[in-house]
Amino acid sequence: MTSVISGVKIPDSQLAREATELVRSYEDEMLFNHSVRVYVFGAIKGLRQKLKFDSELLYVAALFHDLGLVDHYHTETKRFEVDGADAARDFLQARGIAEPQADLVWEAIALHTTPGIPQYMRPEIALTNAGVLVDVVGVGFDEYTPEQRDQVISAFPRGDFKNEFLKV
Repeated sequence: MTSVISGVKIPDSQLAREATELVRSYEDEMLFNHSVRVYVFGAIKGLRQKLKFDSELLYVAALFHDLGLVDHYHTETKRFEVDGADAARDFLQARGIAEPQADLVWEAIALHTTPGIPQYMRPEIALTNAGVLVDVVGVGFDEYTPEQRDQVISAFPRGDFKNEFLKV
């Protein structure tokens, strides 16, 4: 994996590597690339706004945000956002991450499709939502330079994201 994209370092801690391995084992290339783009777009925005955020927690939130869409994690009784959030919290707690940090990631994932609220919350929550919005629907697209967008998409190609995502 490319380690720095448009000034954003992809976390390479043991936790980040384990999260990457787990998510890659369940998500196809299209969904995995989308998840990493969410992280990079969110982190770029956070750096641009000079926000203090935990890159590792933002990365885990971005990676797990759509995991509830895959069969292994999808339940019939919960929204996919909650399924992904539960998976992330279980993953983090199993690795000794404290409850406040695990809960922060849970909230970021659970709220990633909620309009009008995440941008007022803690940076990891706001930036997960912002990364999703720019990558899925283009909200905030013009806030990124053409070079930033090109570097992100070159490192983690979109393919036919628009049509493929609808099949998930």
